[in-house]
Amino acid sequence: MQAVWITRTPDSDPAQKRGVVVFAAGWAGSDELARHLTLPEGYDLLCLFDYRALPSAAEVGELYAQIAHYRHKHLIAWSFGVWAAAQIFGSSPFDQSGYWTTATAINGTPLPINDDYGIPLRAFAVTVRSIGGAGTGKFLERMCGTPEILREYYRHRSTRPLEEIYDELLSLQHEALAIGSGALPAPGFWTAAVVGGRDAIFPPENMARYWAEAGIPVTTVETMPHYPLSDQNILTRLIHEAR
Repeated sequence: MQAVWITRTPDSDPAQKRGVVVFAAGWAGSDELARHLTLPEGYDLLCLFDYRALPSAAEVGELYAQIAHYRHKHLIAWSFGVWAAAQIFGSSPFDQSGYWTTATAINGTPLPINDDYGIPLRAFAVTVRSIGGAGTGKFLERMCGTPEILREYYRHRSTRPLEEIYDELLSLQHEALAIGSGALPAPGFWTAAVVGGRDAIFPPENMARYWAEAGIPVTTVETMPHYPLSDQNILTRLIHEAR
């Protein structure tokens, strides 16, 4: 995993560390996707991406140390970043109510490859074959939903090479399927979920089912496709709405 600070208040000025957003990007993401996003005044932004290998316990401890002095800590995860955030933070001693000011999942679940709660297994296998053969073009069209949002995506797209992101996809497939399809996991630290009504990657009904059964409040945005970052104010709005 890679962790990149997009904005960061110097440690020498702890009084100014009002708040931090830890943004867990989805598959094939990078910090480039998040650099245009607005933040509330006095907030810093840390972007997590590239889940070919998840961080060790020591590396997770270092992440916590870096955000420890912020008064408000918001975790916002998108797509496969929801699964990654659950893996990274879910087994730590901080996986408890009250550590995160808010923890919001957007267009994803902790069971990302699942016939009932995520992307159906057959659909995911088709996606893997398609990207392995023809690249990401068709996937990006489905992810964005409209030509306008697709153009906006290309303005801020990740420039990671196809070979690298395909390796990440295979790793995510292996790790997510290893979870199995057993009982619904405990909701853990999540405080809210957002479901895009026009998501063509994660079926909206599967996401809504997961979060409802997990007991987490769900907001459905009927016009939202899988890609939510064409709204540059989405992080700010989610933080303000949670207050």
